[in-house]
Amino acid sequence: MKLLISISAAAILLTTTALAQTEAPAKYVHRTLTVEPSVGIHTDMDVDLLLSALVQWNPRRKLAFASHSSYNINNITSRDVESVHTDYNYSLTQRLGVGTTLYGKRSSHSLFLMGGVSYTAYQETLVNPSLEQVSVSISSLSPDYGVMYSLKKGGKKWFFTFRAYLPLYPWPMKGADINYVDANIYAISLEFGVGIRIK
Repeated sequence: MKLLISISAAAILLTTTALAQTEAPAKYVHRTLTVEPSVGIHTDMDVDLLLSALVQWNPRRKLAFASHSSYNINNITSRDVESVHTDYNYSLTQRLGVGTTLYGKRSSHSLFLMGGVSYTAYQETLVNPSLEQVSVSISSLSPDYGVMYSLKKGGKKWFFTFRAYLPLYPWPMKGADINYVDANIYAISLEFGVGIRIK
């Protein structure tokens, strides 16, 4: 929990500092196409590992399109609970988005409306010497909608990147029931990585 608070505070501080520069200087490099691999976490209480990549295309300075792919290993520290062993637990997500980009002296800020699908699968096995070993596996496909913020900071060719994703599914897209918010909180993600300008 302390690690999550520290990471969140650092991200907010970096974002606040960078947002102070909103004008687009003439010397700033307009990146048309970038690839940004990252690692991250979700803000729920379980420990997981998120590996992701964002491909961003800016055909114009204020117009941006994005493709975000991620592989999430869920609950990596909770593989054995009493007599239940988790064989695998992962999620694959693909999102596409459209948004806009604002520029600073050495940074750019992009905001996207994202939509896509998420596939989750897991298998658990009952491991108890006095009982018969039984395995259960479940998989599901669900829609994924949300808002993504992307910060790029650094040089012309290589740069550092930070992303935050706020889901809009299941609440409010699926329904107005406030109990859906628990699932939204689970899907909030913070990602840190590097990027390269392709064009």
